[in-house]
Amino acid sequence: MAHTKFIGWRMALVCLLVQAIVGGISIYLYSMFAGEIEKAFEAKRATVMLAATGHAVVSALVGPKLGQMMDGHRLRWTMIGCALALGSGFMLIPLVPSVWGFVAGFTLLVSIGSAGLATLLTPLLLSRWFVRKRGLAMGIAALGSQLGGFVLPPVVALLVARMGWQVAMFLVGAFAALSVSALVYWGVVDYPRDCGQYPDGDPSAADAATEKEGEDASLWTVVGDGNFWLAAIVVGLVIAVFSAVLTNLSIFATDIGETLERGAWLLSLFSLVGIVTSPLIGRMCDVFDIRVVFAGIVGMSLVSLLVYAFTHDYAGLLVATAMIAVVGGGVTPFIGALVGRLFDLAVYGRATGSLFLVAIGVSSLVPGLSGWVHDTEGNYRSMFLVLAVLLAFALASIPFIRLQRASSPSPSK
Repeated sequence: MAHTKFIGWRMALVCLLVQAIVGGISIYLYSMFAGEIEKAFEAKRATVMLAATGHAVVSALVGPKLGQMMDGHRLRWTMIGCALALGSGFMLIPLVPSVWGFVAGFTLLVSIGSAGLATLLTPLLLSRWFVRKRGLAMGIAALGSQLGGFVLPPVVALLVARMGWQVAMFLVGAFAALSVSALVYWGVVDYPRDCGQYPDGDPSAADAATEKEGEDASLWTVVGDGNFWLAAIVVGLVIAVFSAVLTNLSIFATDIGETLERGAWLLSLFSLVGIVTSPLIGRMCDVFDIRVVFAGIVGMSLVSLLVYAFTHDYAGLLVATAMIAVVGGGVTPFIGALVGRLFDLAVYGRATGSLFLVAIGVSSLVPGLSGWVHDTEGNYRSMFLVLAVLLAFALASIPFIRLQRASSPSPSK
């Protein structure tokens, strides 16, 4: 039965809510639980941070298989499986009386859920439903992760304070499994044609999902292009900065004597700033040469690292966090816009997934490295400075990225 009212924006809302839950849980709550695990088991920080490294590595490895499953089957069932994996990871970790249960849960289960739900769902689903308004739709969906990061840390910090980290983590896992499964089951429609509609609600727009080349040709179009690797590695370095910051952010506060609640507010600040900057950076990608926006993102990340490296108080943490949050809010819609300027629509979904996965691979060692640096030196300064130097080289490489002709996504234009 055809819907008379275009429901593509409902798909964007579903993606926003899924991002809020999955991004809020797997990204923003990590440093809170990591700090509790470290204290509970008297573990070295490098050991605790292996969970984040394992999470990133396994996400990169399972991503191509998940993408293939999402191409060959309905998104609904693949995503429900991812939600159950994510929730199960959080529910099982408190039952294992060792720090290695935390590492195994994040590496083997949470990684599968976040790879499918946080990385692949939004670009794959919204690229089917939108052509001309794709950037706007992805910018709206990207707000979800920031909203989740703003709301969830204070709530979970309260649960930890009153019930303990084990109960809090179990409840988080149950909530994720049930809520995301329900959202996907009742909210997702795979293609506009499934309900008699068209991308953007416009009958003149071709269904992007039907514009596919052969699988091998499309894949080679992406990975055979050196331009893709240059962009992906630079994006990976930016994501590495987020990995270093977000996996340790509340710990930065507790390391200088602040409470867990004060550390949680750093996470909420990151999210609140991102809520504002996400649509702004998305709009900048439409107005300016996207390489200029790219340079701004890398440059802001570099400066924030230097502030983190040399601050010793909570006020300095607030300043550095606000700066990196400006970038964090817009990185997802930026990547969507960047891929659109590098590749044709026919390989858009494949290119987006590939870029995310390469970027995750580049950044995967940073969380574990951050823990090792802290255990060795008692602070993170040398890690921040090394990342700053790498970002300086990345900044110098951006002018060498070649863009395709100005994008005109609507077939009617």
